[in-house]
Amino acid sequence: MKAIITSTLALLISSTMVPAVQAQDSGANNSQLAHNVRVAFARNGVNTSHIFVFARGGTVTLLGWVDAHEQVALAERSAASVEGVQSVDSWLARGR
Repeated sequence: MKAIITSTLALLISSTMVPAVQAQDSGANNSQLAHNVRVAFARNGVNTSHIFVFARGGTVTLLGWVDAHEQVALAERSAASVEGVQSVDSWLARGR
């Protein structure tokens, strides 16, 4: 009986730890993906001084404003070209 209780407790504890570890990995992956999008912006000449980049599960959200309408399209294309980006949700506007 003691062995069954111990085994059950071990199983319960291990099953609660796995999602926590995956969540930490997911957070690191999201941060890395957002960083990679910013790097792509720099390579493609997107002015990022007023753009915030958020990533979650392969979806990248762009929020802010740029100087020219062409910069909106360039930012969206740059973000979409990054490996691991599944979709881009753009909330970019031209001007202040």
